[in-house]
Amino acid sequence: MTEDEIQRLADLIFDRICEKQEQMDQEYAQQIQRLYNDGYVIDTVTDKYDLDEEERLVGELAKLQTIMMIFEGKEEYENAAVVKKKIDVINKKLNSGSGKW
Repeated sequence: MTEDEIQRLADLIFDRICEKQEQMDQEYAQQIQRLYNDGYVIDTVTDKYDLDEEERLVGELAKLQTIMMIFEGKEEYENAAVVKKKIDVINKKLNSGSGKW
């Protein structure tokens, strides 16, 4: 194979990987949206397991980051900005806590 053929092959492989990743990201966002629409709330889950405040904050942070990703994927940047502010508040709480995080 020539260098040009190798480069074309590499470009094709890269494009296919990007397409597949985009498809998987969309499917993941749809699954999260379905959970949200079905009323899934992380707080009721964490209450069952007697988590401490830091653990609850980490769970809430993960949830908000996922929601922000969904909004960004839909190009709903105003909603993403609102969620980002909530993420910043949680990060501030975690960083000013016990030092564990």
